[in-house]
Amino acid sequence: MAVSPAAVSQIALADLLYDTLATIDDAGVAQPNIASFSANADLTVWRFELDQDASFADGTTVTADDVAFSLERVLAGGRGSLPAIRLERVAGISTSGTSTVDIALTEPSAVLPELLSSPLYAITAREAIERASSGGDPTPNGSGDYVATFDGDDQVRLERRSGTGPATIEVDLFDDEDAALDAFLDGDLDWTVTPADRVGEASEVAGAGGMVPFHGGLMLGVDSAVAPLGDAGLRRGIALAIDRQAVVDTVFGPTAQPARGVIPSGVSGGVGEGCRGVCGPSRGEAEELVATALPDGQDQPIRLLVDDSDSMQGVAAVLEKQLTAVGLEIEVVSLPIETYEGLIATGQQQLFVYGWLGVARSPSTLLPALFDSASPDNVSGLADPAVDAALRAARVEPIASVRAAAWRDVEVAILDQVPVVPLLQFRTTGVVSPRVTGFVVRADGSLDLDEVSIDG
Repeated sequence: MAVSPAAVSQIALADLLYDTLATIDDAGVAQPNIASFSANADLTVWRFELDQDASFADGTTVTADDVAFSLERVLAGGRGSLPAIRLERVAGISTSGTSTVDIALTEPSAVLPELLSSPLYAITAREAIERASSGGDPTPNGSGDYVATFDGDDQVRLERRSGTGPATIEVDLFDDEDAALDAFLDGDLDWTVTPADRVGEASEVAGAGGMVPFHGGLMLGVDSAVAPLGDAGLRRGIALAIDRQAVVDTVFGPTAQPARGVIPSGVSGGVGEGCRGVCGPSRGEAEELVATALPDGQDQPIRLLVDDSDSMQGVAAVLEKQLTAVGLEIEVVSLPIETYEGLIATGQQQLFVYGWLGVARSPSTLLPALFDSASPDNVSGLADPAVDAALRAARVEPIASVRAAAWRDVEVAILDQVPVVPLLQFRTTGVVSPRVTGFVVRADGSLDLDEVSIDG
C-alpha cells in the first residue's frame, strides 16, 4: 500500500499491518524490531539480520529479498516522495542468503535505524505486491501484528496474530472524513480522523483526547542573505514580535499548537512546554531591536511571501499586524500555491511561511534536512560551517544519549541565528470514543494499542 506521511489514517493502518526493521522506544532510542542491526566501524554500511520468526500473514518467512524490494520500492519515488528523499544517503542495498541485508550509505550515519522505524518503510511481501500490481488479489500480506481480510467493499477486518492489543479491529472505509465523523457521532466508530472544520462539534461529544501533536507544522523563514535581514538584531526583533499562540488561536484553533522549537513535541528531544532559541512575544524588546537595526526607517517594505490558500492568508494577516506593531513596514505577497514552493527555493524572498513534515520520530530526520547547507530542502538560506559540522557530528555520534544532547545543542545554535521562527505544530484531528481508554496515536501517526480497553 502507498502511504502518505501526511495522512494519519494511512500511517495508522500501515502500522498495524506491517512491521519495520527497527522501532523507537520511549527514550527515542532505536531498537530491533524484526531485525537486529549493526554498523561497520565508519558507519557507512549497516547490516540487518532478520529475526528467524519474522513472517507474513500467510505464514511465509520474511526474507532479505522482501526487505530489499520494500526499500527499493520507496527509493523509486525519487524527488517527488518525501520518504525517498530521506533515504537519499542510501548508496545501495544488497542481500546475503535469506536473512541478511546490507545498506551502504554515501556518508557515515548512526541514525539509519531511527529512520527505518517509520511505518513509511514497512516491510512488504514482494510476491503479494507484484500480484496486486498485475491485477491479482489485492489482500495485504502484511508483516505486522494484524492480518487483514476484506468484509465487503467498505470494511477491513484485522485479526491479531502476534503482539498485544485488541484481538479484533474493524476498519470502516469512507469516501471522506465527514462521512467517517458522522458514523462516529452515531456511535458506530471508536476512533476517527476529524475534518478540521468540525473539530469543535466532535470534541463536544468525545472531548479533546484524540487531539495529539503531529510531526508537521509551519515556520516563518527569515532569509539573512537579503537586506535588511542580514542584521542579526533585526532577525531577533522579528522573532520576539511574534505571538505564536495568537497565530494558532486566530487561524487554526485546536488543530494546532504553538511551536517552541524545531524538534516537534511528541518526538524524543522535543522542547515540550519550554522554548529554544529566541521566543516571544516581547513587544518592547522587539521595538528596541527594530529601532536599533533601522535607525533611519526602511527604504522599502519587507516582503512577507505566502501562498494564496485561506489558511496562509490568515497567518499572513496575523504576522503583518504583529510585525507592524513593533515598527516594521510589511508587504504581503500572495502567490498561487502550485508555484509557491518553487519560488521560495530560489532565494530573494525575505520573510516567507513554509511547512515542514517529519518522517520518523527522531530529530535526525528533520534538523539536517532543514538546515544543512548541502540539503536541497534547506530553503531558509542558512549556510553556517559550524552548524554543518555540528549536524554531521550529531549524525555520526554512536551513543544515543550523547546524540540526543547534541541534537538539542545544535537546535539552539540554529535558532539563535533566527533563520526561521517556528510558528506552530499541527495536531492529529482525531476523536476517541469516551468508552475507550489507552488508545495512543504517536506524533508520526503510528498507533500504540497495548493498553487499550473498552469500558474499562
